[in-house]
Amino acid sequence: MFIFLFILVAGLTLIYLNVSSVAAGKKGKLIALGVLLSIFFGMFFRDTLAGCAVVAFTSVWLCQALLVYIPWGIFRVVRRVIVRRALPAHTLMLASRILLAVTITMTLGLIAYGVPHNSHYVLHETTVELPGLANAQQAQLEADTTQPDNAKQLLPESFTAVFFSDIHVDPLFDRKKLERMIADVDSIGPDYLLFGGDLADVPTATLDAWGYDTLFKQLTAKAKVSAVGINGNHEGMQERNGSNINAWMHKVGFVFLDDSTACIKNACFTGRTDLQVARGRDMERKSLAELVPTESKLPWILLDHQPKGIEAEHSGRLPDYALSGHTHNGQFFPGTVVINFVWRLAYGEGVLDGVRWLVSAGVDCWGPPVRVGSDADMWVIHFIAGNPNP
Repeated sequence: MFIFLFILVAGLTLIYLNVSSVAAGKKGKLIALGVLLSIFFGMFFRDTLAGCAVVAFTSVWLCQALLVYIPWGIFRVVRRVIVRRALPAHTLMLASRILLAVTITMTLGLIAYGVPHNSHYVLHETTVELPGLANAQQAQLEADTTQPDNAKQLLPESFTAVFFSDIHVDPLFDRKKLERMIADVDSIGPDYLLFGGDLADVPTATLDAWGYDTLFKQLTAKAKVSAVGINGNHEGMQERNGSNINAWMHKVGFVFLDDSTACIKNACFTGRTDLQVARGRDMERKSLAELVPTESKLPWILLDHQPKGIEAEHSGRLPDYALSGHTHNGQFFPGTVVINFVWRLAYGEGVLDGVRWLVSAGVDCWGPPVRVGSDADMWVIHFIAGNPNP
C-alpha cells in the first residue's frame, strides 16, 4: 500500500511540474492545479456520469503522460548535470506545450480505438480434465449397492461452466453488453455460471434503479445447475459505502461464496474473500485449509478474485482448478506490458503453486472503457473426467 501511495504521489508531482511549465508564473501553476483537481473530482464523483467521464479520460491520459514525462525528466536531469544550467524558460515552455499536446493526442487516439473495441468481448473455450469426476463416479458406484449396475443414476462424465469476471457496472457501462452476455449464455446452456468478482462501481440501490437486478436475474437463470459468485476488491469499496453486496448477489440468483465452500451436484466450489475486502472488514480471511470440501471425492474448483496463488503455509489437498480475474490483462498500453511484471500469471491458463489456474481479462473495464492490446472476454470451460486419482 505504501509503495502504491509513493508511486501515486511521485507520478502526480511529475505531472504537476510538467504541466505547470506550459505557461509562465501563476498561470502555469493554476493550469496544473486544475488538472490535479479534475482528477480528484472524478474519483470523488465516480458514480456520476460526469465524474466517470473525467476518470475515463484522465486515467488514460495519466498513463500516456507518464510515458512521455519520465524520459523527458531524465533528459532534463542529465542535461543539467552535463551542461550545468537549466533549459531557457522559453524553450522549456515550448517543449512543455508540445509534450502536453502529444499526450492529449495519444490519449484521444487510444480512446477512439479502445472504446469501440471494449464494447465487444471474446468467447474463449477450453477443456479441463478433472480426476475428481471419475473419483465421484467410482465412489457413487461403490456406495450404491441397492441398485443393479444398469439402473444406477451416475453423475455426468462432464459439465460446462461459463466464467466471467470484472463487469464493473458504472455510468459508462454499456447495458447492451450484458444483454449480449445473457443471449450468449442462453445459447451455450452451461451447467454453471461462475463470476469472479468486481460487480459494480455504484451502490446496489443504483443498480436496482437502473434495472440491473432484473438483467442479472435473467443471466443467472440461464445456468442449468447453479450460478456461483465471489467478491472482488471493488466490492470492498461498495461495502464501505453501505451496500450489502452479499444480499444483492443472493437476490439476483447467485450462490455467493464469501470465504465459504459449497458442493453443488457435480463439483465443490470455494470462494475466497478478496484480500482488500478482508482488509476493509479488519479481519483475516480464512486459510485455504479451513475451506477444503468435506466431499473429498468431488472435484474442487477455487474462485479467488486476485491470482495470488496458494499461501506458502498451506499443506494438504489442493484445488483441482482455480479461476481469477482482477488483472484486466493490463487493459490498455502501457498497462498491457507492465502487468506481466506485476503478476506471475497475468492472463490466460497456467499453473500457480501447483494448481492449474485460469485468469480472465474481464468482461469489461474499470475506469476508462478502453481496450488496447487486450480483449474483454468470457470463458466457456468444458470439464471432463480424467484418470481417477489413486
